Amino acid sequence: MSQTSKKSQNVSFRITLSLAVGTILVFFVLVLIFYQRTTTSLIDEGKAKMARQAAALAKAYDSMSMDPSISFSLNHTSPVQAPAVQAFVNSFAKTEECAVWFISGNGRIDSATSVPKFIREEHLMKVNDSVYLDTQTASDLIANLGKSISSEARTGIFTSGRSVNIEVAARTSTPDLYVVLFSTINVESEVFWRLSNGLALPILVSFSMALLFFSLMARSLIKPLRALSEAATQVTKGDLSTRIDVPELRKNSTLKYMLTDEITNMVSTVNNMIERLERQESDRKLFISSIAHDLRTPLTSIKGFLTAISDGTIPPESYPKYMDIIQAQVNRIQRLITSMTEASSLSQIDPENMEVFDINDMIRDAVTNSENLLSDKNISVSVNLSSNSESEMLVYGESQALYRVFYNLLTNAIKFTPVDGEILISTVWNESEKKVYVSIEDSGSGIPDDKLERVFESFYKVDPSRTESGFGLGLYICREIIQAHGEKIWAENGKDIGGAKFIYTLPDHRKKEEK
Repeated sequence: MSQTSKKSQNVSFRITLSLAVGTILVFFVLVLIFYQRTTTSLIDEGKAKMARQAAALAKAYDSMSMDPSISFSLNHTSPVQAPAVQAFVNSFAKTEECAVWFISGNGRIDSATSVPKFIREEHLMKVNDSVYLDTQTASDLIANLGKSISSEARTGIFTSGRSVNIEVAARTSTPDLYVVLFSTINVESEVFWRLSNGLALPILVSFSMALLFFSLMARSLIKPLRALSEAATQVTKGDLSTRIDVPELRKNSTLKYMLTDEITNMVSTVNNMIERLERQESDRKLFISSIAHDLRTPLTSIKGFLTAISDGTIPPESYPKYMDIIQAQVNRIQRLITSMTEASSLSQIDPENMEVFDINDMIRDAVTNSENLLSDKNISVSVNLSSNSESEMLVYGESQALYRVFYNLLTNAIKFTPVDGEILISTVWNESEKKVYVSIEDSGSGIPDDKLERVFESFYKVDPSRTESGFGLGLYICREIIQAHGEKIWAENGKDIGGAKFIYTLPDHRKKEEK
């Protein structure tokens, strides 16, 4: 297993572990909230139930005390102590799991099924043969008739104890006699019983599904990163044919939607970058080959003529002729070097040279200066020039550099327009964009669609086999000048006369006012 694969697996494990821990924390918080809410609900339900039970027991006792069929022994001082009543009360207490007391207004306990654990000895007092509930507790019960009193203690939002004690008193029809119910709710046990029986399975299933989802998501996130790392490694080794292939990005992949747009864009961007590097490498080789060819041909010619002159092959009377040829070849080399130098220095425009001028006048001058080239091929020129200010098309830029742009495009159109062909030139003002559109279209063979974006690259020729003069820098220089003005230039195949069409934008005269 490679080091990159090991690292990616470690990253995948760490991401999955982090997401799993985060999920556990979320479930833990949810359990705490469930515990708090359920505890409160249990206490409220218990208090309401005890209040209903006390009222029901008091009502049942009243019915029994008035029932003539129930005999009360003369040995008992109160109907509460009647065997039938005692049996009913004991059965009620056992069924409802509570302690039932009958007390008088002064706290005397007439009957009790049991003594709750939370009733401590100091709450009870023995006077003669009677047992009394302490005055404070008795007063609280009687003062809150029909209302349950709980003894839970709270710390923040949670109860601090495991059990909650509830007591409630209800009045009977017997004067100065009250029925009191005592009960204890094991809150912690009940809550955890509900939690284990009600939420354990859903939590387990949810966590398992979340863990599976996290694993798939981590894998989907790490796989493109691993592919990026491997591709970068291959590129550093000089393999520019490598591409990042992530199956999840394909349209028929079920995991495609787990990848974020950022990762998708990053993979696409890196692939485009590698493709561009590969193109640049190919262009570099083509550039070297082109430069070598463009220099080798005149140098070979110069060397041959000089050798012929030095060894006497060329007679002295022919020297002027061959010296002119040598001079022409030297001029060709000089033009090549000058074009290369200009191509590397035209990306910056001096703000001091920016001015407002009429682009229409510039176009007319360029067409006039090209009359000899046009007449050699009998090319007709149709000019459609709009205006944005009193029959002028005012733009803001460096006039000399922009003249070169138009002249390069015009001579390029002339070069690829056949004999008796046609060239269309137009200017259009877009007021909302504050731009002027300049277009030149020829009636030549056009440009293949797959090469439209590459014609502006340095030393690029649509057809390398063509032998026309030039070094493939003209359109590159045009793009550099236009981009230096902050504008755009592009090529397309024209629809009017069917050849190549070059369009570029220029800022109109209002741009100067914004500076």
